[in-house]
Amino acid sequence: MLWAVLQFALPSVATFADVRLERDSLQAPGAHIESGSTKACHPVHPDECALCQVLSRTATPAASPALPVIAPVVRPSARRAIARPTSRAPATAELPRAPPTIA
Repeated sequence: MLWAVLQFALPSVATFADVRLERDSLQAPGAHIESGSTKACHPVHPDECALCQVLSRTATPAASPALPVIAPVVRPSARRAIARPTSRAPATAELPRAPPTIA
């Protein structure tokens, strides 16, 4: 009996919670990223973000890799002319037939 009541009530509760979250998110100013910040700017995510803490504690800073020199590798493109069709006539392939007319 309790299970039947929960199956009936929980979708309504979830819908109501979703509506409240949507309403609060529409009224709250959005997070944004700028070169400078003021007290009116909201952070993109909280300072106690678990993912950021794990990454900052466990990851070792990587040395910036030396980029390969690409100037000797890059070759100029071929100077051949682009082949153009001899005529501008439409292709001679047959087009599909239309369905027969019904009289």
